[in-house]
Amino acid sequence: MTSVEDSQVLIVDDDTETLELLREIVGKEGYRIETAEHAQAALVKVDQSKPDVVITDLHMPGMDGLALLNELKSRSPETLVILLTAYGSLKTTVDGIKAGAFDYLSKPFIVDDIRLVVRRALEHKRVLCENQSLREQLRDRYRFDNIIGSSPGLVSVYKLIARVAQTDSTVLIQGESGTGKELVARAIHANSLRSAGPFITVDSGALTESLLESELFGHERGAFTGAIATKKGLLEKAHQGTCFFDEMANISPTLQSKLLRVLQEREVRRVGGSGTMTVDVRIIAATNKDLKQLVDSGTFREDLYYRLNVVTITIPPLRERLEDIPVLAQYFVQKFGSAKEKPVTGIAPEAMDLLTKYAWPGNVRELEHVIERAIVLTPHPAILPHDLPESIRTAAITAPISSGWMTIDALEKDYILRVLDAHQHDIGRASDILGIHRKTLLRKLRRYGMS
Repeated sequence: MTSVEDSQVLIVDDDTETLELLREIVGKEGYRIETAEHAQAALVKVDQSKPDVVITDLHMPGMDGLALLNELKSRSPETLVILLTAYGSLKTTVDGIKAGAFDYLSKPFIVDDIRLVVRRALEHKRVLCENQSLREQLRDRYRFDNIIGSSPGLVSVYKLIARVAQTDSTVLIQGESGTGKELVARAIHANSLRSAGPFITVDSGALTESLLESELFGHERGAFTGAIATKKGLLEKAHQGTCFFDEMANISPTLQSKLLRVLQEREVRRVGGSGTMTVDVRIIAATNKDLKQLVDSGTFREDLYYRLNVVTITIPPLRERLEDIPVLAQYFVQKFGSAKEKPVTGIAPEAMDLLTKYAWPGNVRELEHVIERAIVLTPHPAILPHDLPESIRTAAITAPISSGWMTIDALEKDYILRVLDAHQHDIGRASDILGIHRKTLLRKLRRYGMS
């Protein structure tokens, strides 16, 4: 969608007076309007024109609004649906939201509410289309392997990968444990001019200093007890490729000094050797610690830090990109669910709600393990709430207290904004999760000075 005039709205209602009133209200916004007096006629028009938004009455003879919604999800999944109901049935409305409706409006409706909800739906679709378009453009040109998500923070990471991959610069990847730092490193390598060369991983925290030095630089025969043969080091093996240092902060000061020489001179000397060898290798380092703080405390070399910190990519933790959880969770369902005798193919909405409310201290890795565990344990074709660990079923994202105590109003505001952020500012969905009427939620937002 590029303009208001290009946006198409289909209105479905068996009451002709309501139909004409909605046509007039929504049409004044400049959108192209189509109408239908029953669901079957609506489906014909959907097949013909694929409208951006469908506003449909919930209670209609024949095929009702929920049935129409389900049919639209298969025929035109990119179309957003707004439900209208005169009965005020919360359960029916909740069923509609769970089935994938964008929002709902109660009859008699408020004119400004209709305009606002339609406007939000079209803006939501515009953002989704832009993100999808960017994702497809990036995927056409770049291979990002298993990096999943389209949140703004992750899109920024995609862009940085795309830019830095075509250079030979040293890259520092920062992020908490489980965020996927090695996946980013592999994506950089795969899209670089070195992609045909080796990708070698150095696990900086798994070995003692002496063993790590031997692994990294290699050794000559007889260099130490047990060195019965000459061995190439990982830096040699990475020649004309990429060497990825996982958890760089764990490297000892002695090895930091030797690694600095590699970055400066592009030379290595095997343990017990007398000569040096030239290596053509790109260095990508990752850390879950603040290297600048380690420099300030004297435990990490400042000159090495600046050599590594040519380009920095920071991966946001999962709690800061909650909108990626549904697509990540479904990806892991597809990854593990098909291996069962009775395949698991989905996640119940109630279980997904719990997943999006959890803080995920272990990030994407923790989410992957939770989904794998749930698939192993569940006898159902979809993951249900009781298939999830108790820690997730009982947890809620709590508001951080930076200094002193927060008032009840401040806590309420913070929690409401977190729920809205986690569900793309969908007022109907958020009010359902919070257990309050949408009008109450809108009133609270106005009190907070937010539109």
